[in-house]
Amino acid sequence: MPATPRRLGACVIAISALLAGCATGPRPSFAEAPVVDDAAAAVVIERLDRAGSVNFTATYEITPTSATRATPAIVRQLDGRGRVTIGDVDYLTDGTSTETCRRSAGDCVEYIDDTRISDLNITNRFWSDGFSTRLAIDAARRVGFSEGRTETIADRPAVCATVPVLGGDKLYCALDDGVLARYIGPDVTVQLVSFSNDVDPASFATEVDPGI
Repeated sequence: MPATPRRLGACVIAISALLAGCATGPRPSFAEAPVVDDAAAAVVIERLDRAGSVNFTATYEITPTSATRATPAIVRQLDGRGRVTIGDVDYLTDGTSTETCRRSAGDCVEYIDDTRISDLNITNRFWSDGFSTRLAIDAARRVGFSEGRTETIADRPAVCATVPVLGGDKLYCALDDGVLARYIGPDVTVQLVSFSNDVDPASFATEVDPGI
């Protein structure tokens, strides 16, 4: 039976309220991401879910579509401690405290401030749940089935999913070890350059990281 104008109006109001909440509220966490029923995407997400429990050092190049040069990044994780250095911005977590510093100026705040890298179209968690959330959302919005394949990236085995969405395809890859290995989308390209399970404990010293 066709919907009455009153019922259609109620639906429009409900959808508008939902969209407004998404626009003004906090960024979704992985727990809020939609259920993934796409096999290729699910495999990549499963790999990204491993990232939080792996000790590693990884280097990346991050290139927003609007940029002509890549921004270097290094991610270190050791026994629950993490340090992510993206260009001039350094993020440090040790399980009990967090800190964001701009290395050139030495100005620090005692919380995670992703606005300092907003021009790169990523968050400091790009290497794990930052992109697993993106992938889950894209998989829910896909206009066809994703294509899965395996690759070797930074001399490590990886799984990839090409997700067809409105406007084109997005490529997500993750190492079998965990962590993002590659992302190619309309907003940014993220490329893993190197990966090692060796981590220097001295790299978690509280002073501002001297550089990448």
